[in-house]
Amino acid sequence: MEKIDMGEAFKEGWIVYKENFGLCICAAVVAVLIGSVSCGICTGPMLAGLFMMLRRLVKKSEPKPVFGDLFKGFDLFLPAFLLMFLCGIAAFVIQAVLLCIPVIGWLLFVPFCFVSGPIITWALMLVANRGMKWTESVGFVVRNTFNGKFLLPILLGILAGVVGGLGGVICGVGAILTFPYSFCVYAAAYEQVFGSEKSATDTPEVEVVA
Repeated sequence: MEKIDMGEAFKEGWIVYKENFGLCICAAVVAVLIGSVSCGICTGPMLAGLFMMLRRLVKKSEPKPVFGDLFKGFDLFLPAFLLMFLCGIAAFVIQAVLLCIPVIGWLLFVPFCFVSGPIITWALMLVANRGMKWTESVGFVVRNTFNGKFLLPILLGILAGVVGGLGGVICGVGAILTFPYSFCVYAAAYEQVFGSEKSATDTPEVEVVA
């Protein structure tokens, strides 16, 4: 049975972040910047490369990843691009529809905004680290979120997103320091859930550890 210890994920993420501070900051900032200046076209591949790097840091793989490894995400350009682009459009449309529905739609809007980000992020990590097709990865995460087997990883993603955004809320540019840490937390959690490297189509049974 796969387990996720959210406290341990944040702790391990912090260790990885602290021990590889310069690499994590530079890689995360460059990934986001290139994604932005490319109008989102390169966001998927850049983040895929980032998650590939971070997983190796979590696993303490040798040789240790270097900054140039960030661009290995372009080896998965099409699935990573399609995932981010099409899921981004789908999320935007769903949000617009919810805002058009009085009361119920507005009540569902905020939870959807919080949940959609982690769903897309976990799906992208599966594309990056397991070579899954984007449709398979999204289907896997969505299916297991709705049946309750993936709720804790989604909750961890929400918490990581809140932590990652704190720097921006508190002091603006502080986000440069906090959002790379949130990616490290995701990478540490990924290793807990999928580190056994079972078949990509296997469903992990996820439970919290007290």
